[in-house]
Amino acid sequence: MRALVTGCLVLSLAACDERERPPPPPRHDAGPMTPRDAGVAPSRDAGSPPTIDGVLEDWEWMGAEDARSEHPSDAEGSALRRLVARVRDGALYVGVAGSLTPGDAIVLYVDHSLGQPGGVDDLRTLSDRDGPLDAAIASAEGTPTGFRADFAWGTTVMPHGSVGLDEAAGWRRLADAAAFTSIDAADAPTVCTASACETSIPLATLGGTRPRTLALFARLVRAGGGWANQTLPMDMPDMPGRVSALYTLEDGAAMPDAGVPDAGRADGGGPGGVVIDGQLAAGEWDGASRYDQSIVAIAPFTGARAETLLVERTASSLRFAIVGALGAGHAFVVYIDDDVGGPDGLASPTPLDDLASPLHVALSKALLTPPDLRLDAAWGTLDMDRVAGPSDSRMGFRSLDDPTRFTVLPGASACGPEVCEAEIALADLGVRAGAEIGLFVRLVSASSEAFSNQTLPADDAFSPEVVSVYVTLRP
Repeated sequence: MRALVTGCLVLSLAACDERERPPPPPRHDAGPMTPRDAGVAPSRDAGSPPTIDGVLEDWEWMGAEDARSEHPSDAEGSALRRLVARVRDGALYVGVAGSLTPGDAIVLYVDHSLGQPGGVDDLRTLSDRDGPLDAAIASAEGTPTGFRADFAWGTTVMPHGSVGLDEAAGWRRLADAAAFTSIDAADAPTVCTASACETSIPLATLGGTRPRTLALFARLVRAGGGWANQTLPMDMPDMPGRVSALYTLEDGAAMPDAGVPDAGRADGGGPGGVVIDGQLAAGEWDGASRYDQSIVAIAPFTGARAETLLVERTASSLRFAIVGALGAGHAFVVYIDDDVGGPDGLASPTPLDDLASPLHVALSKALLTPPDLRLDAAWGTLDMDRVAGPSDSRMGFRSLDDPTRFTVLPGASACGPEVCEAEIALADLGVRAGAEIGLFVRLVSASSEAFSNQTLPADDAFSPEVVSVYVTLRP
């Protein structure tokens, strides 16, 4: 089973502005919605690993924290502008935007298990200077307590594509401080254009044991070994040789237990299988795909949050978990297409209009979806720290076959204080053999048309009612 995110990117002039915009106010549109005239771009698969081609496409790095430098470079012709990283499909992927003048280098250091023993805790002990990249890596550096570098990556040339045991660009193992080990480009590729580099390295090569925190930082090294003032994540420009900020990624970290009774059990996932109980036990969701968003909800959703979606498809069921919190009058809602690209389901902009119960009111939202996404079912909850009962009016799965009269579907649902888990059999969902499932999550009002600016997978916060990114689950 593979889990993918398909993005149909809506084109607009605002999309050309790379500056981060503040979160928008929630929508309260009461009237019918009409499709945008700008059209829809071809699908993009943001759930797949980034393509190592030296082009930082936004869809490839969706959900990754974006570290940028706000200081102009004091190295003429060289700059360090942006750092992004993802853990995906058994590998660490890194993207760096910048530029280099001859003699300078961009260098990245990685600790595969922050706070754990091993690695180099004093980079001033590095002394391998056999090639231009090795010499740049061996430049003196001070690091925060607990950071112990296991690997380094860098490039001394842009544009450039690494080949074999490349002296100019690529990955180095730092186990021997005096003789770094080069990682073959066939296993850990690097491709740089004139303005950006992309690279990856298998987690098995990095080593370490899950759950763990990966930590990294990047520096711009001048010819001869001095440091330029730009650092990523952004640090102290007047002291670039001293590191106080790290870019961190969680790999397999366990979520806190929610502490409510079991509502059901399914095979698969981590050790012992997934238990639908509102708890995320260690290893339980290791087989799932994870999607995060980092926007803070604003009024009237202040204090509520939809942080993380975990989702997987087994041979017999669909299951997902949402990490977050609800305030009074809020709801998590999940919309499902049981056959992406197929003819069944509600085509946009068919309104959902069932006011028979509080949950149905929450699900009755005006949505604009891509042409290949037609809604067949939904799930929602108005409460945390509760297990759904039979035909529950505030939590559970619903069929959307009749958009004015939703019907209850069987399935298990349970929420703890910080986590909701749910599962439904593919047969009860109506999934045909070979069909792909699509779904997306919204945080909404349970009494009005309002949407929060938070979306899962991360979508356009300014238009949360317009669905341009969703999860696709293949058989």
